[in-house]
Amino acid sequence: MNSLEIPLLSGKDLAMRAERIDADNWLDDFAAAPAHVAAALGLATRREGELVMVRSHIPFSHFNMVLTLGCPTAADGPAFDAIARFYAEGGGGRHWVLVNEHSQPGDLADQLVARGYTPDGTWERVALQRVPADRWTAHAQGCEIVTAATAGAWSHFLLKCYGMPAPIGEWLRALVGRPGWTHAIRREGGRSDGPIVMARSLYRDDEGWAWLGIDAPVPGVMAPCFEDDQKVVATLLADAAARGARAFVSDIEVPSPTQDSEPYRRWGALGFSAVYRRRLYVSPPAA
Repeated sequence: MNSLEIPLLSGKDLAMRAERIDADNWLDDFAAAPAHVAAALGLATRREGELVMVRSHIPFSHFNMVLTLGCPTAADGPAFDAIARFYAEGGGGRHWVLVNEHSQPGDLADQLVARGYTPDGTWERVALQRVPADRWTAHAQGCEIVTAATAGAWSHFLLKCYGMPAPIGEWLRALVGRPGWTHAIRREGGRSDGPIVMARSLYRDDEGWAWLGIDAPVPGVMAPCFEDDQKVVATLLADAAARGARAFVSDIEVPSPTQDSEPYRRWGALGFSAVYRRRLYVSPPAA
């Protein structure tokens, strides 16, 4: 597994592969929820061909997302019909559609606007292909991988950061020890006895690709926690690489037009590059 090599991708091929690991992460995440938690939160997923969608009662975009429309799914009538059916089955709540510069057709954003969707934010996709030699050692310090013994403290920290209800804590704890998942935390000052100040998770597949997310607090959005996050990310990267991961993707949630802000510098120091923008479009309110 550690000798796994994967092809170096660019352009549309990279976007399709990056969106695939992102979508696979959410499908596995939702599948991990205990049945009573899934019922309480209204969790549901659907994959129709390459079209991947998730929905819930949680009023955040991440939990109510059309993930692959136009990249690689054909954005045609049947796809839009499938989207309408899926969210209608969940009560017709609002959902978000992700569009990137490689999505097809080129006027997909205009088509969404014509259907009543409105722009609702932008994320910058960052990616790293290949494991850089000794780039992470200086950063991967003072952090720890979450275990069954620390799962409660980790989930409590995430709930507090996001103001989430208690059932989500049970869902989070179901991800600890789940195949493909690794979670890391950093305590104040890197001390083993301090309070948790940063957390992030990584999901990896069997083909050498990995996704990083579930970050709390979100750097540059919820707190200026770039140093702590960089150390946690480096810890996860080193652990995943030892388990066979060779390509990694994540997002910067506050893009910079010049790509020279603190998040870009921090990801760049770990070997990542900005590869494309992801734009969110939110559906119109239910009638």
